[in-house]
Amino acid sequence: MFGAVFSGILALAVMVAFAPAAAAEEITIVGTGDGTVILKSIGDAFKLQNPDVEVNIPKSIGSGGGVKAVGSDKYLLGRVARNIKDKEKHFGLSYVPYAKIPVSIIVNESVNVDGLTSRQVVDIFSGKITNWSEVGGKDAKIRVVRREDGDSSLKVLKKSFPGFKDITITESAKTATSTPENFEIIEKKPYTIGFGPNDVAVHSSVKCLKIDGKGPMDSEYPSIGTMGLIFKDANRRGYIDGFINFSTSEAAHNAIRSAGGLPVN
Repeated sequence: MFGAVFSGILALAVMVAFAPAAAAEEITIVGTGDGTVILKSIGDAFKLQNPDVEVNIPKSIGSGGGVKAVGSDKYLLGRVARNIKDKEKHFGLSYVPYAKIPVSIIVNESVNVDGLTSRQVVDIFSGKITNWSEVGGKDAKIRVVRREDGDSSLKVLKKSFPGFKDITITESAKTATSTPENFEIIEKKPYTIGFGPNDVAVHSSVKCLKIDGKGPMDSEYPSIGTMGLIFKDANRRGYIDGFINFSTSEAAHNAIRSAGGLPVN
């Protein structure tokens, strides 16, 4: 009898040892490619308080793609680099801003210039200034990299950077169609200038220039965009509600700053 009992206990122990672990809760946040470094930093901080939750940030489908995915109930939570448009309001989505991201003017590390005036930036991107020697740098041709017309960073520049909305970007500019491609070109090509979200810039091998004496993390920096979470109110419950609340809390502010962003006041 003892042998039978021992065998039963042993079998139970083996079953427990090899039983699959309980699946972790997962929060998937779909949408724009901007702000993903900041959102991952917030997710890591959230996980410290909620170790049984995984925060998943898949590849970009754009702000518009995020609106459609959450609006059609494919996902519960989305990320956008703009407000909800009038034509998207039929989805019935709510919007909560959680961070501000400076759009940094960035250059290849070969550029021996640490700052520009806003006027010089405009003149470079419009093609009026074509050599680094004209702004205190080496005698080298300026290579300009831009983003496509629908890019969020370009929209922020046109909306807030002094004089940028009034220019036509030089035809000689190279167009990058994604954030990774944009940074790869600027990292590899000497004497190149471009722009991009600061959270990516500070974790890349590029130099962020001061503009009119202000760095990207200064409050008076001339070009800053706002990131937001989108969701349906009916889905704001459980860990989804917890993450939304956490993203705007004091606990998330250090994570946002360390990732290259600014908390929303």
